[in-house]
Amino acid sequence: MLFIPTIVRPSPIFGQGLFIRHPVSKGAIIASFTLDTRPITECEFIEHIAQGHPSITRTGTRYIGRYFTVTDDTDSNLNFFNHSFEPNCLVHCGIVLARQDMPADTELTIDYRTLVDSSDVGTYADAVTGRNITGFSARQTLLRTAAELIDLINSLPDWEPVPPTDTAR
Repeated sequence: MLFIPTIVRPSPIFGQGLFIRHPVSKGAIIASFTLDTRPITECEFIEHIAQGHPSITRTGTRYIGRYFTVTDDTDSNLNFFNHSFEPNCLVHCGIVLARQDMPADTELTIDYRTLVDSSDVGTYADAVTGRNITGFSARQTLLRTAAELIDLINSLPDWEPVPPTDTAR
């Protein structure tokens, strides 16, 4: 579920991308990958990826530990975040936050290494650099994103996320 207005359109990074319609402040909660989804285990995730299951490949994201969330809604705007090794969004336990202030029309990017498994099954290649995108382990993902979340919130002493007046799903 997206909490801010967005639009999907052609991306300079790859294919279609997700762009914000209005400015977003650092620390804003942008989306949740956990609502309107179902959990599966990492073993199930890897098995489905190996079989080329389209909705799992398109929508599966690491939730926490060895659990992933998936949905059959492959057309959701949530599925159009492009990867960046220097993303402007942080994903921690399925919640997407702005890592920086962003003007309207900014493409939202996330680090796929925190969303996919650490196996060699279904690896991606970064569209900009060509580097392989291999997921971090469940432990590495949780430690990295938790540390980044703490740093993000500490950099905003008055952080109190305010629900937006206009939501987009």
